[in-house]
Amino acid sequence: MTELPESQRPVSYLPLFAVTFLVGVVMISLGPVLDSILKDLDIKLAQGGLISASLSVGMLIGLVALNFFLARLPVKWGLAGGTWLLAASLAASALLGRSLWSLFAVYLFVGIACVFLNSLPGMWVASHVKVGTSHAMVVLLLFFAIGMMVAPVLIGIALGLGATWRWVFGFEAILSAVLAVVLTVAPISDIHGRENLRLRQLRAVVGFNPRLFAVVLAASVLYIGAEFTLNVWLPKYVIDVFDAGKNVASQTVALFWLGLVAGRLIQMPLSKRVPASRLLMVGTGIMAVFALATALSTSLPMAMVMAFFAGLGASASFALILSFSGRFTAWHAGVVYSAVMAAAAIGRIVFPYIVGPIAHSLGFRLAMGLAFVLAGAVCLLSLLLKRVSGETGRA
Repeated sequence: MTELPESQRPVSYLPLFAVTFLVGVVMISLGPVLDSILKDLDIKLAQGGLISASLSVGMLIGLVALNFFLARLPVKWGLAGGTWLLAASLAASALLGRSLWSLFAVYLFVGIACVFLNSLPGMWVASHVKVGTSHAMVVLLLFFAIGMMVAPVLIGIALGLGATWRWVFGFEAILSAVLAVVLTVAPISDIHGRENLRLRQLRAVVGFNPRLFAVVLAASVLYIGAEFTLNVWLPKYVIDVFDAGKNVASQTVALFWLGLVAGRLIQMPLSKRVPASRLLMVGTGIMAVFALATALSTSLPMAMVMAFFAGLGASASFALILSFSGRFTAWHAGVVYSAVMAAAAIGRIVFPYIVGPIAHSLGFRLAMGLAFVLAGAVCLLSLLLKRVSGETGRA
């Protein structure tokens, strides 16, 4: 039998799952350690969102680089290189972050690295899995959710034992370096036909279904804005409003992600039978209701329970939004996937940032209510997604 070229060999899903898990761990870590960073570096509450903005600006830069300059880079080396960069930038953040702006500068490279680990696995799924795309995307992003659920628990325990945010970033740097070694030697198949994006190609992608392209991007901006409002600010919210300890505050965001993981496990079988737009409508509707309940909670236990149910509603929402990229043909799907990730980065920059000034000026409860508004808007957009995507009554 003729040996297939390396780029055509069957993919091993384990590296895709591993990097998706790792990027979940890294991206959720800021929330549990935010209070420690603000106090250690003497940063005002109104400026706290700038650290999250640094991560997201880096992700936008990374997305531009990945699609316009590095599209022909094999998936294997994109993942390995991204993981090495992640290890180096996390170590630099721990060692060199001595003020708001020095941390902003080095943490930006964490965002650039996260793009490769967050985008390439999903782009592979969108490009190769054309039957049951929503189910495959839910399975992949389940590992992202597990990372986001486990990390706050462990970080909370570490902070409770006296660890600092620098230790947390340092440990994540070591973990990233170990995975980078594995990825450097592991065989990983490629995405065929990817080219550096040009304006004419982007026009072709958008022209395939411009209304679907626009609605999917809008849904991505709004949903990620809601999710990261909770990811970044929920621990600080319960510390300031309910005088919670750092360990308990970390468990609050872990409960949000525990609900999200539980919701994804529930939705995995449903995603094979129920249209993605319908699951998205129900999920974000539930998320909106319980995000509002979290903001209006009268006690810490109530806030923690409401956060769990908000996560249960969020569940597979982003995976479902991403699955609509599979409705575009051939390599277009990978471009649309990247565009959705870019839109998500904008959501991460804008909405978590404005929570800080709102909380400083008008109070934390009103600021956290922003998640309710954004999730509710996605619930309404899901009705439009069904129409513009040509989705039928079955998955």
